[in-house]
Amino acid sequence: MEKTTQPDLEARPSPDKPQSTLTRGWMQNVDTTHADLVCLLLCFLTGLCDSSAYNAWSCFLGMQTGNTIFLGLGASNQPTSKPWGWLKSLISITFFFTGAMIFSTVMRRVGALRRGTLFASFLLQTILIIIAVALIQADLIPHTSKDSSLDGGPLFLELIPIALLAFQSAGAMTCSRSLGFNEIPTVVLTSVYFDIASDPKITDKPNSNVKRNRRIGGVVALLVGAIAGGWLSRSSGGMESALWMAAGLKFVAAFGWLFWKGAAPK
Repeated sequence: MEKTTQPDLEARPSPDKPQSTLTRGWMQNVDTTHADLVCLLLCFLTGLCDSSAYNAWSCFLGMQTGNTIFLGLGASNQPTSKPWGWLKSLISITFFFTGAMIFSTVMRRVGALRRGTLFASFLLQTILIIIAVALIQADLIPHTSKDSSLDGGPLFLELIPIALLAFQSAGAMTCSRSLGFNEIPTVVLTSVYFDIASDPKITDKPNSNVKRNRRIGGVVALLVGAIAGGWLSRSSGGMESALWMAAGLKFVAAFGWLFWKGAAPK
C-alpha cells in the first residue's frame, strides 16, 4: 500500500492578523464635516506668520503673489532700500513650491484624509516652525531693524527660517485642499475676494450659503492673524512670540486629528 502523506500544515499561509484598534484608528479617514474650522485656523496662522515675516524680512511665507512681484522688481534692482529682497522672495517661492510637491505627493500616496496622515503633516509643520523660531530666539538669525545684516548680510542667514517656514506653509495649503475646502485656500485672498463679490447668493441667509460663509471667515481669520502678528512683533517678545504661537496652535491641531471623529464606513 502506498503511504499517504499528511499535508504540511506549516507550509499553509497563515491568515492575516487582525489590525489593532490603534492601527485601525491611525488608518481611518476623518469626517470632514467640521474640518473647515481647522482651515480657518490655518488662515489665521498665515496672517500671523506672514505679517511677522514681512516686518522682519520684507517677504512673505505663504502669500506667493506678493513674493512674485518682489522678485520681478528685483530685476530692475528695486526697491533700492532692500537690495536683496528679491533673493528672499525667490527662496520663499522655491521652498513653497517644493513643499507643495512633496506634501501633496506623499499625502496622495498614503491617504490624504487618514487620521495618521493629517497628524504627521501637522506635526512636521510644527517641527519646522519650532526649528525656525529656535534659531531666531538664539539670535543666530537677523530679524529686527537693529540688525545690520538684515538687508543681506554676508551669510544671508535669514534665508534659513524663510525656507523652513515657506515649506511648512505649503503643507497647510495641501491639507486644506485635501479636506475639500478649496474656497478656503489659507494663503491667498485675491480669488476669495472675487468669489465673495461675484457670488449671486451673497445676500442669502447664513445657513443657505456655506461656501460664502467660509470665504468670509477665511478673510476675517487671516486679517485677525495679521493684526495679531503685527502687535506681537511690536511687543517685547518680538516676532518670536508670533511664531511660537503658530507652533503651539499647529501642535494642538496635530493631536486634535487623533481624536477627530472618523468617517462613516462606505
